[in-house]
Amino acid sequence: MKISLSNHVKGILITALGVIVISPDGLLTRLITEDTLTIVFWRCLFYSLGMLVLLLFYYKTKFMDALFKIGIPGLWMVVLYFFGNLLFIYSITHTAVANTLFIMSTTPFWAALITWLVFKEKVAMRTWVAIGVAGAGIGIICASKSIMPDAYLGNMAGLLATATLATSFTIVARNRDRDLLPSFVVAGFATAIILEPFIAPSTVSDINLGYLFIMGFMMLPIGASLMFIGPRYVSAPEVGLLMLLESIFGPIWVWMVLDEYPGDMVVAGGVIVLTTLLVHAWLGMRSFNKKFQVKEHVVKS
Repeated sequence: MKISLSNHVKGILITALGVIVISPDGLLTRLITEDTLTIVFWRCLFYSLGMLVLLLFYYKTKFMDALFKIGIPGLWMVVLYFFGNLLFIYSITHTAVANTLFIMSTTPFWAALITWLVFKEKVAMRTWVAIGVAGAGIGIICASKSIMPDAYLGNMAGLLATATLATSFTIVARNRDRDLLPSFVVAGFATAIILEPFIAPSTVSDINLGYLFIMGFMMLPIGASLMFIGPRYVSAPEVGLLMLLESIFGPIWVWMVLDEYPGDMVVAGGVIVLTTLLVHAWLGMRSFNKKFQVKEHVVKS
């Protein structure tokens, strides 16, 4: 019997698969016994090579045309990618993985704040309430006693990485008519070129290079591509719900493999943050469905 799936269900499955594919990112990063700059160098180099392969397959002969059309927004994406990767890897390696992922799960709220501050866009009351509650959860996480000595620096790097990622999302949202996907190829190569004088790439052990290859060349490009395709068929609130999977699975992988438990207070703060995101996304989905039904009714009338 042949089973036919709707585009909506396909979109949910594709997006969820993309999030799950990248969820071991924190685990692989923690397994690599190299310094931050070396990890970022190889991670970004392999990522650009992997994305280049996928995009050449996707664009075929039109790849160079797409590359030259990224414009100023694309160049900003390159800059944000550079700093975002440095901050993310530093955070992962200086605090519990759960801390970093719980903090970064609040990216949608940071994006809302940025659009409100910079572009004066109206923010719904439910979002303001969610920002306050999630902020309290982040406060609990950052104030909790950590299993790592420099956790406060890792937590701060996680907050800055979240702001960087939120700015990237804002740029993408404000340039919907421009294809910015090729900018990630440029960003990875540019990051590697900038960092190369400060590291010794050839000294990386085979096992670490293997982890970096799996993460950069395979896991991240495939996951990012699926997360790029899937949201075309589902609403933004649904994407927000699916993105929570990384914040759930990521710490679980680290706990299962490395027995890293971040502490009861961090878990409590994470539950507050994830529950807030869940409720906010659910309310957003309800609002979206009501607007869609009203619009559909008007069209039919």
